[in-house]
Amino acid sequence: MKLKDGITKAYETHWSMINTFTVQFDFGANTILDMLVETDFDDSLNLNVVSINTPSFQNTPIESFVGNKWRIQNGRDELYKFSITFRDKDQMSLYKSFYNIYKETKEQYFDNICFTVRIKKDADYYDEYDKDFMVLNGTLVDSVSQLQFSNDTQNQVAEFSVDFKCVSPNIY
Repeated sequence: MKLKDGITKAYETHWSMINTFTVQFDFGANTILDMLVETDFDDSLNLNVVSINTPSFQNTPIESFVGNKWRIQNGRDELYKFSITFRDKDQMSLYKSFYNIYKETKEQYFDNICFTVRIKKDADYYDEYDKDFMVLNGTLVDSVSQLQFSNDTQNQVAEFSVDFKCVSPNIY
């Protein structure tokens, strides 16, 4: 392949961009979650999302040496864990909301406190369209990070991370 052909092919490739995504929270009919949330979890929430780390797919393998041969199989899947880093607003309302949800996960049944997180891949090029990328069903808040207040910085927006775990991820 000539250099010219390689460059042309690289320019024609529709590379996937990592900064074009949308995150949506779907609480369904969970009235408990509606009472706990102090901020709107609508489309404007994407303004608060800094980054998301999707779950890694791994398992606990079954490996045994029987009859002078290895027998291997992928075992049970590990929990599907992911994290989202947020910028906060309205005097830490988003942080309070996730803390309240986390607190309730210790006292409520799974069905009462779980929700769905949707990750959509936005269009990168003019001939594409937005589409669902990953739907994380049966999601719980696993942990809420600490906050770091400091007088050493000026006008810095507060950021925090929330770790989640889910039982049923679907990739489209």
